[in-house]
Amino acid sequence: MTTANKETTILSDLFRREQVKMTAVLCRHFGLEDLDLIEDIIAETFLRAIEIWPQSGIPQNPSAWLYTVAKNIAKDGFRKRTSETKKINNIIKTNTEETQEISFEESLISDSQLAMIFAVCENTISPKSRVCLSLQILCGFSVEEIGFALHSNKEAVKKILFRAREQLRLSNFEIKDLTIEEIKLRMDSVLLTIYLLFNEGYSSKTKDSVIRFDLIKQAMNLGLSLLESKLTKTPELLALMSLFCFQASRLDSRTNIHGSIVIFTDQDKSKWDQNLIQKGNEYFLEAFTTTSRSRYHFEAAIAYWHTQEESLEKWKYILNIYDNFLEIYNSPSVFLNRVFAYSKVYGKQKALDEMKVYTNYKNRDYHSLLGYLYSNSNIDLASIHYQKAILMTKSNKEIALLEQKLKELDLKN
Repeated sequence: MTTANKETTILSDLFRREQVKMTAVLCRHFGLEDLDLIEDIIAETFLRAIEIWPQSGIPQNPSAWLYTVAKNIAKDGFRKRTSETKKINNIIKTNTEETQEISFEESLISDSQLAMIFAVCENTISPKSRVCLSLQILCGFSVEEIGFALHSNKEAVKKILFRAREQLRLSNFEIKDLTIEEIKLRMDSVLLTIYLLFNEGYSSKTKDSVIRFDLIKQAMNLGLSLLESKLTKTPELLALMSLFCFQASRLDSRTNIHGSIVIFTDQDKSKWDQNLIQKGNEYFLEAFTTTSRSRYHFEAAIAYWHTQEESLEKWKYILNIYDNFLEIYNSPSVFLNRVFAYSKVYGKQKALDEMKVYTNYKNRDYHSLLGYLYSNSNIDLASIHYQKAILMTKSNKEIALLEQKLKELDLKN
């Protein structure tokens, strides 16, 4: 790899990772009403890195270099803004306040990101808009990634984000300490944001890397921060953390040495992290001490059974959970996963009958499942569905997995 390519790769990784931290800290420090200026500050920071690093070399601590430059640009930018608009009392109230240090300490970054997610999830904005804004501004998601996460198209997401940003500007948005009631009202949107952040990290639909450890770490750290307060340590959060632990326990077995996807049945179970599974069990038991049942309770229960040995009884339990899950959350993904579990209990042919009532959007998962279900009875039809799934897939690693399934079908002919 050439020096230029190395610098480009490092900057690309840094931008994805550090942009989120900078946004959270700067927004908390200066306020979200100046979001456009904050985004310009972050863009200018990385532009300077692109200009300077090729001449002076990559700093020993690239993140610290970026934070220092961002601090300086921020101070200059807000001094200029206040001078031009004469809003000194609103943005930099006194000389003392002006000299307050912008800190990028790890604990403050996590606290700032969490505080900002709660702030963005205010009640004047629709639930979907809250989540879209949080994913973009405070989790660093692209429009395409938000679309995949919410099963929506890019144009719809763009419209939601545009309206939501305008709504924030018009609502005299401010970052403040929240009441107990406000925290409760915003928890659903906050948990959904963290859940979607983890999901993109666990199984990225838009990147070449199937697993994005930086996003998984962000999501789990945010969840751990919420566990520290009695106000936010809810059964729903405990169930979510249980799910995270069960899923994260299998990370080392989900890809091989070449970075290719290893399907669940082929994973080396000796690589599963037993400490994370144990921690997941602890959260799991605590989450079920009340009668409250959320989508996270059902998903945690399914993830728990996936840590158990393969058996027909295991799949019967999983199918039963999906049956109950569908009653409170009738989504395409839950329906399709239930059909897969049904096939493990009753066979692929009977599962095909279950698919006849499916009327939702026929996405990549739909065609991939039909490819699997037809693989024994109608190879030509199975091949057609796998090919359709490939056309709908962005991730190169997932495309490679689907192409491998096509090759396996050819061997059956």
